[in-house]
Amino acid sequence: MVPYIHLCRHLYLSREEIPFFVIKKRTTSGSTFFTGTGAQFMALQLIYGNSGSGKSTYIYEKVIQMAQVDRRRNFYVIVPEQFTMQAQRELVQRSQNHVIVNIDVVSFDRLAYRIFDELGIQNTVMEETGKSLVLRKIVEEKGKDLTVLRGNIRKMGYINELKSMISELMQYDISVEELEDFLGHLKPESNLYYKLSDVHTMYAAFEEYLRGQYVTAERVLDVLADAAEESQLLKGAVFAFDGFTGFTPVQMKLLHRCMHVVKDMYVTVTLDVREDPLADCGMQDLFYMSRKMTAALLRAAREEQFPLEDAVFLEPGKQSRLAQTPVLQHLEQNLFRVKAQQYAGDCQKELQIYSLATPREELQFAAWKISEQMRSQGYRYGECAIVCGDVECYEKYAQSVFSLYDIPYFVDMKSSILYHPCIELIRAVLEIVEKDFSYESVFRFLRTGLSGFAEADIDFLENYVLARGIRGASRWKKKFLKPMRHTGRIRVEEDVLQQELARADQLRKRFWKQIAPFYEIASGQEQNVAELTRGLYEFLTELQLEEQIHQAQEAFEEAGEELLASQYRQIYKIVVDLLDKLVDLLGEEILSVRDYADVLEEGFASAKVGAIPPGADCVILGDIERTRLEGIKVLFFLGANDGMIPKSTANGGILSQYDRELIEEQKLQLSPTAREQSFLQRFYLYLNMTKPSEALCLTYARMDAKQKAARPSYLIGTLQKLFAGLQVQEIEAGTAFEPLTAKSSLDAYLTGLTAARDGEVTEAWKALHQYLKNSKVWEPVVQELFAAAFSKFTGEQLAVETARQLYGTILTNSVTRLELFARCAYAHFLEYGLKLSERETYSFAALDMGSMFHEILQHYCENLEKSYDWYSVTETQQEELLKAAMQDAVLSMPNESLLESARSAYVLERIYRIMRRSIWALTEQIRHGTFQPAGYEVDFMQVNELNVQNMMLDEEHKMRLVGKIDRMDTRETEDAVYVRIIDYKSGKTTFQLLNLYYGQQLQLVVYLNAAMAQLKKEHPGKEIVPAGIFYYRMDDPMVEADGEDEEKIMEHILGELRLNGLVSLEREVYEQMDVGLQGKSEVIPLTLNKDGSVSKRGTSGAAPVDFTALTAFVNRKICGAAEQILKGDIDIRPYQIESKTGCDHCPYHSVCGFDPKVEGYTFRKNKKLSTDEVWANIYREGGDSDEC
Repeated sequence: MVPYIHLCRHLYLSREEIPFFVIKKRTTSGSTFFTGTGAQFMALQLIYGNSGSGKSTYIYEKVIQMAQVDRRRNFYVIVPEQFTMQAQRELVQRSQNHVIVNIDVVSFDRLAYRIFDELGIQNTVMEETGKSLVLRKIVEEKGKDLTVLRGNIRKMGYINELKSMISELMQYDISVEELEDFLGHLKPESNLYYKLSDVHTMYAAFEEYLRGQYVTAERVLDVLADAAEESQLLKGAVFAFDGFTGFTPVQMKLLHRCMHVVKDMYVTVTLDVREDPLADCGMQDLFYMSRKMTAALLRAAREEQFPLEDAVFLEPGKQSRLAQTPVLQHLEQNLFRVKAQQYAGDCQKELQIYSLATPREELQFAAWKISEQMRSQGYRYGECAIVCGDVECYEKYAQSVFSLYDIPYFVDMKSSILYHPCIELIRAVLEIVEKDFSYESVFRFLRTGLSGFAEADIDFLENYVLARGIRGASRWKKKFLKPMRHTGRIRVEEDVLQQELARADQLRKRFWKQIAPFYEIASGQEQNVAELTRGLYEFLTELQLEEQIHQAQEAFEEAGEELLASQYRQIYKIVVDLLDKLVDLLGEEILSVRDYADVLEEGFASAKVGAIPPGADCVILGDIERTRLEGIKVLFFLGANDGMIPKSTANGGILSQYDRELIEEQKLQLSPTAREQSFLQRFYLYLNMTKPSEALCLTYARMDAKQKAARPSYLIGTLQKLFAGLQVQEIEAGTAFEPLTAKSSLDAYLTGLTAARDGEVTEAWKALHQYLKNSKVWEPVVQELFAAAFSKFTGEQLAVETARQLYGTILTNSVTRLELFARCAYAHFLEYGLKLSERETYSFAALDMGSMFHEILQHYCENLEKSYDWYSVTETQQEELLKAAMQDAVLSMPNESLLESARSAYVLERIYRIMRRSIWALTEQIRHGTFQPAGYEVDFMQVNELNVQNMMLDEEHKMRLVGKIDRMDTRETEDAVYVRIIDYKSGKTTFQLLNLYYGQQLQLVVYLNAAMAQLKKEHPGKEIVPAGIFYYRMDDPMVEADGEDEEKIMEHILGELRLNGLVSLEREVYEQMDVGLQGKSEVIPLTLNKDGSVSKRGTSGAAPVDFTALTAFVNRKICGAAEQILKGDIDIRPYQIESKTGCDHCPYHSVCGFDPKVEGYTFRKNKKLSTDEVWANIYREGGDSDEC
């Protein structure tokens, strides 16, 4: 051992600082002692030892022995907060009769409260939520005095950053005055100076607010230090510190004071006993924290004249937990050491590394391994543990993974309460006031499960609110007057509508009665925090929130959900405490509801609920820095990935890493810098990896939780250098681990079932199938899975009688209905048979836009025909007619949302713009030819039951087609009447002959047939000749000007809006639709060659005989579809043509269950055909036009 005087010449102690003692030789017990020459009744003793060497055992046994000898003396075993329960358990187990009388296990804070109780010190401790509230108040007062922080101070979460900064200053015992002195050494123009000046301003105001009223958690030890000498409990007591890796300045300040009060102090220090405790090896040394702590303690002993007793060095021996595992012993002796030795033997049994696809698969693998080793090695759950760099990443998978293997577990982390139903309810109530009863806020409140409304009532009310567009307090406080519209296929009787309305209004009254008292308070002007809080508390009381939460807690306890029960046990107290703090700290402040909600939200965000393990025997999932592990035989180290190990130090907070390094250079101690932190993390890795006594298993993921590629940590390479035979075992994604419980075997069973369906059956799978099948619990599940795997969809069919009961004897069809049947028979059945419809919403959708266009055009045309004609109407008159038509159309719309929505001004402006362009284009199209409008919105019911509309299907059943022709134009000569059909479209619909052939675009031909039938009746002596069938697209297109004049631009626009469809190729017909046509027409889909002949390019046309064939073909198509409907065809076989399918934009896709992966589900393939092939098929399949 190096002479002590030599040790003290290093970094931490100068020669003048050496305590007064002499050195003793190394004893036969393996310990070296430093013997003080001072008093024997007061001393500090340091107990050094490697991880796992038995330091805790040594100190606990020593304390127990001393306590038994001296029963009048108080012994305090002081450990970090999260270790108290474990330390207490160990002391009780080791004590005679398992009783400890004069030994108390405490953390620093618990020790403080013990002494406060003894001395009657009343301290109101301001916790994190209180700090946030006070700082927010200070910001309102001092915000104008800030410089660089002023711009960010109101951002969400920034108060928390400021709070963390002030807490750090307090924790490291830096006073306002010391910070001010430090500012004097900085350059006034530097960024750091301005930052710290702002922090100083806030810190000083914060301290001023606290003075005489409150003490923060960081200052509790300051109060204890001041009161320590008055305490009889501490006088002559013995302190034993265990589990600390270092002490903060505030803690050291307390130890300085206690050295004048207590008898002895014992401190365990993790250090390789082969090394010099006081050697200055720099922060990169593995035991840097231990050396730093040692130096601080020795300096304290010198300053306070506190003697040192013999320092104990516990060398690894039989008492070490790693004594029986050479591989792990080698790891402890060499990990992160400068002169590390390589292990040459086989290490795969005690040390393993696995690579898995994702974090979830890592946890699943660990659970499977634990379950497997429980069976093979006889371990208890409590002897296995899982640690990781990011607990939150793995915690979200814990419930589903551990339940598969029936493993009891405990996640060692505090949970946020921000999304607890109770907190959601409070946030939702405030949002209701702030956003004036928006749909989202109202149902956010109602669906918390604490509103007192039944789920069925909430669903009903939600449907009504969506259908009627109920928004705003003014709508909720008044009686509901209008029933739901029910826009689906089901016709609802008036008395049913009134019953629904009465139910909706009853629910409205109940809700308004709940919310009105708080709303009246919160929506008033100039409400202070106390009034708002009182109103909120009364609202929660009226809801009987405390009773509801207690009932939920009891229900969870009965169900064995102890963790959830624990949350519910704490939540109401947290809420009430926060409300109390609000009144105490900000009672007279005037806040808007938004600011009040922000304050509450910050308070709830900083509140956490802790939990204790549900039982002694459970697997702990914890963090590498926080979690205390004792008695662990097998440790699983998950997430050994770059960015997790070492943990990423991406900087947040007010001070950057560069700022912290500048502060460190000025000898002001704050939290470790990023560089220091990366070195310190190695120490925590060392402590954790040496916890298991028998085996260590590391895993890393190849992809992170966001499915991005992830790299292994440097730790993997370090271990492979230490152990020559250590190989990474890669496990493929989706691997089904060998089943160990019935529940966990389901993955393996499903994998085997998939293979069995393909004819590959293994003996192992057959045995598993038989085992599960014979289980009472799993037999129904297996039967369902087996049936699903070998199920085959064989099609759907209704009985003929059922179909005819559904649809009746007269099949009233719109063309849209027949086109839907052509796309998918099952979608037709759902809409027209079961009469399903999507939930009604109070919004102006694309469908409403189309209806609006039609309505405006109808009013426009009717008014035009009364006073003007298409050829003489002027632009000014068009504008007047359009405005009047729009006004009439808006008022006649059943959906009033266009009048009330905030978007209405924009929507109406857009409608007006498109309609103005459309009316101009339609007028130009009419003026280009000699055809004149002969009817608008021509209803089929005006046609007197002509054969084409009423088709006999059989003796009992017939079909009636209904619909409206948007516009019918005619041109009459002496012996003929020429007719063209125009249908207005607001979407991007274009006429395609192929779609017509497959039954998906029958509309124009059906309209043409109806119009020709009507005209035959009106002109019995004349031939009725089809001139064309067209779509007109409502739009206001953009065109490239390219420097052209306005006339040319208007020609381009007219060309963009040309009719599309089929034009008659008879010369005397198309010449009358575009008089003087040369080249490409601007109004019809026709292009002429230079010689006057029709060009194939740019033309979509048909000869008169083609129109006759189309009529016959469409009639047969319609009759065929009707017959199929009445035969009960509801087959789930949507069409597919290239990339388009009948499932595209289908509202029933989630209902039908169509899945091409399931055998029997197939698309009906519609072949892509050329135009010539389509015409050939139409002629071949059309037959006689009179047949059906």
